[in-house]
Amino acid sequence: MPGMQTSAEQLPMQADDQQALASATLKNFRIIFNSVKKHFKQVETQCGVSSSQLWLLWELHKTPGLKVSELAGKLAIHQSTASNLIEKAVRKALISKKREDQDQRVVRLYLTAAGRETILKAPESPRGVLTEAIEQLSAAELLQLQASLQTLISRMKIKDEADALRPLSSH
Repeated sequence: MPGMQTSAEQLPMQADDQQALASATLKNFRIIFNSVKKHFKQVETQCGVSSSQLWLLWELHKTPGLKVSELAGKLAIHQSTASNLIEKAVRKALISKKREDQDQRVVRLYLTAAGRETILKAPESPRGVLTEAIEQLSAAELLQLQASLQTLISRMKIKDEADALRPLSSH
């Protein structure tokens, strides 16, 4: 019917064409993974911290005084993972913890002078090249990508849903 849209699922494809498309897709994943790894190395070389720690510092630079739970949300990681990152940054004297006067249970996080110096050394994408690229996608592109990734993950034999809340640099 004229003017009717055809979805990719409706297109007939020869086995050789499908294999070529699968191969091209695999190559694109390699570009993504290796770009992320190169970014990790660049961050460690330039800043002396992991990519996850740099992102943590960046969020505290943008919003001083975040609570652990707020920071975990911004980093899209589990709160216990955020706590471990925070402890490492505290040991390196990159951030400090301050308890609120009115409620001593509430801990707020702030950059130290060393943390601010680390931010100044940061590469162009302090939150990571993948995070930055994902956030530049439109809502429609994100929905399409999310649906495709969910389909791909559902077909994988080995997967751990808990990995969704662990930073890539911790693997």
